[in-house]
Parts: sequence; structure tokens; C-alpha cells
Amino acid sequence: MKKNYMKNFFKLSQSKMKQIIIILFLTSSSVIYGQNYGKIQGNTQLNYQTFQEDLTIGALHHPAYTSGYTNLLYTNQKIIIGVRLEGYHNVMPGTGLEDFEGIGIANRFIQYKSNNIDVTMGNFYDEFGSGLIFKTYFDPNLGIDNSINGLRLKIKPISGVYITALTGKQRNTWKENESDSLFFKWKRPGYLYDEEDNFHGLVSGINTDISLNEIIFQNWNSIINMGASFVTKHETDNDPIYNFPENVGAFNGRFNISKNNTSINIDYAHKINDPSSDNNLIYQNGNGLIINANYSKKGFGVSVGAKRIQNMSFRSLRKGQFQNFNINYITPFTKQQSYSLATIYPYISQPNGEMGMQLDLYYTIPKKSKIGGKYGTHISFNFSNVFDIDQTIPEDNEGINQRGTLGYNSSPFKIGENKLFQEINIEISKKINKSIKINGAYINLMNNDKILESQILLENQEHEKIFANIFILETLLKLPKIGKMRSSMNTQIQHLRTKQHLGNWAMGLIEYKLSKWFISIQDMYNYGSPDKPHYYSISSGYNKGSHRISLTYGKQRKGLFCIGGVCRDVPASNGFTISLTSSF
Repeated sequence: MKKNYMKNFFKLSQSKMKQIIIILFLTSSSVIYGQNYGKIQGNTQLNYQTFQEDLTIGALHHPAYTSGYTNLLYTNQKIIIGVRLEGYHNVMPGTGLEDFEGIGIANRFIQYKSNNIDVTMGNFYDEFGSGLIFKTYFDPNLGIDNSINGLRLKIKPISGVYITALTGKQRNTWKENESDSLFFKWKRPGYLYDEEDNFHGLVSGINTDISLNEIIFQNWNSIINMGASFVTKHETDNDPIYNFPENVGAFNGRFNISKNNTSINIDYAHKINDPSSDNNLIYQNGNGLIINANYSKKGFGVSVGAKRIQNMSFRSLRKGQFQNFNINYITPFTKQQSYSLATIYPYISQPNGEMGMQLDLYYTIPKKSKIGGKYGTHISFNFSNVFDIDQTIPEDNEGINQRGTLGYNSSPFKIGENKLFQEINIEISKKINKSIKINGAYINLMNNDKILESQILLENQEHEKIFANIFILETLLKLPKIGKMRSSMNTQIQHLRTKQHLGNWAMGLIEYKLSKWFISIQDMYNYGSPDKPHYYSISSGYNKGSHRISLTYGKQRKGLFCIGGVCRDVPASNGFTISLTSSF
């Protein structure tokens, strides 16, 4: 009875929510124009990309790709109504976005929000703690939208206590609707039902955050916060061979204390066994521990962190792959790079098992000192390394990760045999005068692609450990005004040296800005590979407030595109790209 009720509720949410939103928007419009009451906000992004064949870089011809979304948010006192129209047309194979082909309303919600209560019906995004057991978010660049479609309640029963309860189903790309348009197929978000209409992928959770300073320690100099979460997912077991748990729960506890310039954060999670395609269907419990400590004062800062992750892949669908159906998020412990050549060999978070640490140091050599100069010199140092976890064969098993078994035994305090990744970053930033600033960086890294197997290979290549040294020099120049318009120039020279994989790279960039206009030219030259390809591009654009339009022509290398330890494959391409973003 309960299953049928929940199933009917979410079917109602999918089929009726759009009509409810439209009615409320129409009602709200009369309020806006009749009484000048309430407001509408929004933002939009549109992309158009052409593809032409270029065998020198492995780029294939493909029909022009169009994508975009528009968010609309209406606020009227304590009522918030939101919708997002989203579309993808002629998705390029190999991008991970193929299942999003189509157009429709991907996100819609109604929210009531006051000081002590917050109720949302529809699609929503949220995060418990650092996301170890629950985080949903939207990132169109990575093709991620794991929003929950259901109900969420946030309350503040007393000062210092914040409680969130939610239940719903994750978005599952698109599901066909009955009507079609001429250009796009009109679709609506799909949710998890099998051929027999069984109910899959229900996610429920509760989270509590407590500020002890608001409750009993109002006069303390220290700030103490605690939190606890519980998340469960329900998925029907129809497997003829294995007995899968239909309800998988995960618990998370957090503690944070800070005083003056020092803070310590501890985040621990435990998850019951969850056989899935990620862990080869083993019945191993999962756990994760993240510890961070920070200290800072004027001109100096240090941050050190350690983490251990074991079998913490958590999806609403056990056969999900890539970025689909993720319920949680594993915080990366490596530096998030922005320079082009520094992004070639990224580290991808390993939810099945990783153990690592990260150290960050920041120091400013004082102004008007012999070394610091007139404006001072900023130095930053980052070190990170990641190992796999200890794994031994359980009794009566033939090997590690044997399907349908415990999988392995592991000591929580023992580092695994294989180093997966290590990186050293040194950056120096110095302002020479009012018009010139120089940034320099050196990166030394080891990426164990022999185990990670994340890199694209050439013919007859095998995955191997990759050792690389990267040198970067960036110059920022403030140029004289042209009339009343400010102008500036940014130049970059980068070099990556390695004896493995694709060999050496060189990169150069020149960008010129004149008031709200910009133009840039760059070339990435892989002179260490047999074909020695150039990846040149030229871009131009215009910015005004929250509006931006840009046009790019050039080549894109095949490889990984990563944000925050989450990556997707990007195919090689050669063509034009037009992008428009706007907020209102």
C-alpha cells in the first residue's frame, strides 16, 4: 500500500507539476503587473558548436550541436516558484550527454520559506555536510543533474538547531512525452521504473546541524558546530542470482571547532553493503573519514588534510555508471588546476578506495623588503598524494573483489601498495609596478594511469605511470587607456615535459582586453607525440554586466574535462563555438 502511494505521488509530481507551475506563474503575473508586487529573476545559457573532420587530431564530422537552459525564479514574499527549461540537440557521441537529447522542463519547484520553516515540493538540490553521503547539484559543463524530485522540509525548532528531511527520486535524463515539436522532441524528466512498473531509486534522508554557540556557549571565543545525517535509498531486487539489499542506509557525523585563526573539521560516514556495478557486486560495507586543520594570520596560512575512502560509491540505481544516479560526492584532495597543460593529467576521485593527504602553505613576503619588493611577493606551496587502500583476500575466497562475496578485508590504518597520484605545486606571484604583474608556477606530478586507466591511448600504447614536470609563466599588463576605455593584455607560456604517454607539450596564449571586448589567440602543441598536432584557437567576445557573448574557432584535444575531482570524456573537435550567457 505504501509503495503504491509513493509511486502515485511521484507520478503525480511528474505529470502535474508543470501544469501547477504554469497556473501559479499566470496567477503571479497578474500580481506583478496589477500591483507591481513580487519579482522574476533568471539566467540563461545558449551554446552552438559545429564539427568538421580533422584526422590530424581524430576529430569527426558531426551535425551542429545546440544546448542551453533557462532558469526562471519568481519570488512573492515567502513563496518561491522556479522552473528550468533545458535542451540538447545533436549530442556528440562519447560526451556522456547522449541520454539528454531533447528539450523540456527539467526542473520545477514550489517553495515556502520563512524564518523557521522551509518547504519545497518538486525538484531541489541540497547537501549534507561535505557531501559524503548526500549531495545533489547541477553542472551543465559536466553533464550532471542529480536533482531530487519530491518533498523537502527544513525547520528550526529552537535557536541553533537546523533540521532537514527529504524524500524523492533522482532525475534520470529524459523520458518521452506524447507530443513532439518540429525541431526538438519535447520530453520530461524520467524517473526509475522497470518494465513491470516497480518503484526504484527512492532516496530519503534527514540531516541535523547544531550550533552549540547559539544554544549554550554564546560567550565563548570558540565556535563549535556539530552535524549528523542519515540517508537511505530503496531499490527493488529482481535479480535471479544475487540477493541484493533493497534498502541501503548511510550515516554521517561531523564536528567542527574554530578559535581565532585555527579550525579543525572531522567528517565521518558509514554505509551498509551496497553491491553495484562500481564495486563488482561485492557485499562490503563502506566508510569514509575526512580531517582538515587550518591556521592563518596576516601573510601566512597553512592547511593540512587527510582522508580515507572505502567502498563509498552511493547511487540510487545499482547498475548506474559514470556520473548517473550519484547520491553523494567525494571531496577531492588534490589541487584544482586552471592552467591548460596542468589539466592534462588530472586525478579522478576513487570512491571504491583511496587514502591520501594534502598540504597547502601560503606566505607573503612583506612589502618594501629586499625580497618582497615594493608590493610584496606571494608564494604558495601545495603537496598532495593518494594511495589505494589495504586489501587482503578473505577466507574461502579465490581473490580480491570476487563477485557475490565480501570482496576483501582491509585495515583502516594501513596504506595500500599502490600510489595512485602525487603532485607538488609551487606558485609565485609578484607585482613589478602598477602596470605589470607576473605569475610563475612549477608542477611535478605522478599519475599512475597503469591502475587508474583514465587517459586516452594512441595505437599500440598501454596504460603506464606518467611522470611530468610543468612550467608556467603568466604576465598581466595594464596598458594605457584608449580614450575612456581601459585596456590590458595577458600572456602565458606553458611547457609540459614527460617521457610517457603523449610526450612533451608547449602552449602559448595572448589575450587582449579593451573595455568590455576581448580577443585571445592560443596554441597547444603536442610536439612529443608522433603526429605532432597543433590545437590552436582564436576567441573573441563582449561582456556587459551579467551578459556575455563569445565566439571561438579552433581545435579541442580529446581527453578528460574535470571539475572538483569529477570528470567526463571530451571528444576531439574542430569548429566554431558560440556561447551566450545572461542573467536578469
